[in-house]
Amino acid sequence: ESKIEGNKLYAKWVEYIPTLAEVIAMANDEETNARGVVTYINNKNAYIQDASAGMLLFCKAAPTFKVGDLVVVKGTRTVYGGAPELKDVVEVRAEASTMPKAVPLASLAAATADPLKYFGQLVAFNGLKITALDNYKNPSLTDGVDTVVCYKMSVDETKLPVGTVVNVTAIAGYFNGFPLVGDPAGIC
Repeated sequence: ESKIEGNKLYAKWVEYIPTLAEVIAMANDEETNARGVVTYINNKNAYIQDASAGMLLFCKAAPTFKVGDLVVVKGTRTVYGGAPELKDVVEVRAEASTMPKAVPLASLAAATADPLKYFGQLVAFNGLKITALDNYKNPSLTDGVDTVVCYKMSVDETKLPVGTVVNVTAIAGYFNGFPLVGDPAGIC
């Protein structure tokens, strides 16, 4: 963008912020800014998503931004549990925004075949059956062929007992395998 005053043209410098796909492609230990909509927060961890990808942030302190905010953060690109992420993240700025739409997936195989393809993104599945609940009431879900475990999605087993068929919207996580991450509100 530029500005004209009288007969002089002045340039306006705008900082380039890479897409999340570009951040993912960076080398380890590279410091960078990143931008995305916050889709989930758990203590010092947060997921963000843009049109190109999703990413997990390990923040230095509990974030002040909220789910649904468009944030710009600064951190160091790393790999943890097999997934590219940002560590030592600090907030640069945040503003209210709208949540991205979940990517509808027809089967768990679509996610488990290439789990990093959807990493950090909101995904949606219809017709998954609760097969078990762990000690924290997090469900394991199946589509009849594949099974996925859920993290931070503890459910009320009196309302959603084992055997219940549910629709799920959650974050496609990754830590040496494919879990779904989110809160119980994503299971209906």
